Amino acid sequence: MRIMGANKGRTGLAITIAALVVTGVSLTAWHLVSENDISVEGGYILHQDSECVKVRCLSPDVSLHLEKFTGQVELVNCFPDTQIQGYEGDVERNGARMTIHISEDVEELRLTVPEKQSFRFAVLGDSQGKNDILAQILDSLDGCEFVIHCGDLTPSGADSEFAAVEETLNASRVPVFTTPGNHDARLGDLRAYESRFGPANYAFTYSGLRFVFVDSSDQSITEQELKLAREDFGDANKKIMVTHVPSYDPFGSNHTLDELSCERVQSFAMENELSAVYTGHVHAFHILEVEGTDFMITGGAGGALVDGVHHHVVVTADDLGLSHEKVDLTVDWTRSPHLSLMGRNGQVLNLTFDQLAGMELMTAYSSFENQFNNIRGAGVYSGPSVASLIELVGGMEDGDTLTVVSSDGYSQEFGYLNVHASEEWLAIQGTMILAMEYEGAAAPEWEEGPRLAFLAPDGLYSNSDCEATSYEGQGYYLYPSAGARWVSCVASFTVEAGA
Repeated sequence: MRIMGANKGRTGLAITIAALVVTGVSLTAWHLVSENDISVEGGYILHQDSECVKVRCLSPDVSLHLEKFTGQVELVNCFPDTQIQGYEGDVERNGARMTIHISEDVEELRLTVPEKQSFRFAVLGDSQGKNDILAQILDSLDGCEFVIHCGDLTPSGADSEFAAVEETLNASRVPVFTTPGNHDARLGDLRAYESRFGPANYAFTYSGLRFVFVDSSDQSITEQELKLAREDFGDANKKIMVTHVPSYDPFGSNHTLDELSCERVQSFAMENELSAVYTGHVHAFHILEVEGTDFMITGGAGGALVDGVHHHVVVTADDLGLSHEKVDLTVDWTRSPHLSLMGRNGQVLNLTFDQLAGMELMTAYSSFENQFNNIRGAGVYSGPSVASLIELVGGMEDGDTLTVVSSDGYSQEFGYLNVHASEEWLAIQGTMILAMEYEGAAAPEWEEGPRLAFLAPDGLYSNSDCEATSYEGQGYYLYPSAGARWVSCVASFTVEAGA
């Protein structure tokens, strides 16, 4: 089957049939054993020492084999109505967190959750470090048993970004089950994600509904992965696949898995009679029902929108099947956003967006190349030069470092020649500006603004341009992507004096 992308006024649906041949081993090989013979099924050991074990639950049903351990057991991402077997003492509960102090031999703790005839859960995606918006959504989910996050939790997969979103998720009153997105796989590496959220591929059952999470952070899904998913679904009657990248694009821009992966996923969904396939990646909402399977895209939990408004989806599961309700979120732009400038000698200046927009502006067409060699962000940008902003707090000297930080904590460092480009560098990168407008839309309504931009003379800041204009230990040498230099939602500039 092939679901073809369509424009906003969708004109049609084309379907082809493809055969599927798969081989492999079980997807759910995530029984984890620690060096001290403590192990967990249905969860992931985040930390362990002689006095404390911390586990992230990846299922409503969890078994923790303690092997005579005494000390503190911390469990995060638990269902609030979790029942504990194998322990009769006190349990401290706080939303989706539980703490148990074990002072006597306990061989096994079992966490179970009562089954329900009908229930609700939420699905969202692409918060991309906008943890204030994500937290606002999580705080609004009264009546939902749990949350599915369809990936791109962070803007670039940095450890500091994962720490921030982990803190947000751990504050949730209900558990949040995640799949990694392409932004969470820094240079294709999922270790930072897995160290905080566990394996990318896993599965669980809740009240008769089987969820299988399949990693598509590399924007592909192999036949092998789908064979393992089939094994994980087993003989379940109600089946939901969760992954990041969709197999179709409702806006016709081919923002999907690769073509073969799209065909595999769509054929798999039909052949295995999946109830739903939940994805993100496209920053909008769309749902398409094909032969009894709901293909849903929900990418509105914080990232800059392609269409529509920020949102999440509430799913009701009962004897009739699944029903989906899109819930729009109103983001409060009435606050007075500002940029903080910190000079090399400690001078501090805060400028409101209105003040920034009132400065002398440079306007030009530009774009950037991302790590996948795709051209993104093409359009007309307008804003003050970074050099003019830095002059307001004492300027910058050769050898100094400029650190630019986003509102979500993402940061990039730049050298003197990025800000005060020589003739040679100006011909490559162009002038570095803080764009307050893009294609006529102004920050903060332009949700990626204010954004760092390079007004390259040829209209493209390419990866080779980025390499040629990155100081050692900065930019391209940390992350080979020109787009990574275009920091969005800039919150602060800090100049640090050189040695």
